Amino acid sequence: MDTLKGKLVLLRPPKEEDLEYFASLKNDLRTQGWNQRLPLTFTVESLRDKFLKRPEKGNKGILAIEILEDGKLIGNISYEEGPARLGATIGIATGTEFWGKGYAQEAQEILLNFLFIERGILVARLWTQTGFPWAQKAAEKLGFRVGVRFRENSIIGGKYVDCLYMDMLREEYFAHLGIDDPLPDNGIKDPL
Repeated sequence: MDTLKGKLVLLRPPKEEDLEYFASLKNDLRTQGWNQRLPLTFTVESLRDKFLKRPEKGNKGILAIEILEDGKLIGNISYEEGPARLGATIGIATGTEFWGKGYAQEAQEILLNFLFIERGILVARLWTQTGFPWAQKAAEKLGFRVGVRFRENSIIGGKYVDCLYMDMLREEYFAHLGIDDPLPDNGIKDPL
């Protein structure tokens, strides 16, 4: 996948010089509250293959998120399809100093557009926690709904919180945007 551009952010392939910042995000419990592996000890070396090695197939990807205005690196966003072209799980991590400024929201909108229109997926998924109520609200603003709640499944700030598995079907995505699906049958033919 190449570069994807919005009004606020640019999504681009990661570079070697991004890895130190990505390691700092991976080692910050505020951005990795779902991660149950403690202590967090991610290094540039441990992330190199994950972020820089191009996947053999187009059914997964990781992109760096930059602010368009000044080119500042603020995080990364990823997706992995499973099964390919049917569904995809997305993930995002941005520095806490960039929360609430619309950057993560737009990055997810750009990625969802790519997944539903370019890749033709049928469902998008993500994970969040009730310890980050703004993340759940942001996902709902994009059109996601809670599909599964894993009660008291993570610890954030010394308290047990629920993990939320949220999803959005293809038809919900296009209805949320108020536009027609360019592939209404998504290439699926009913054999009956």
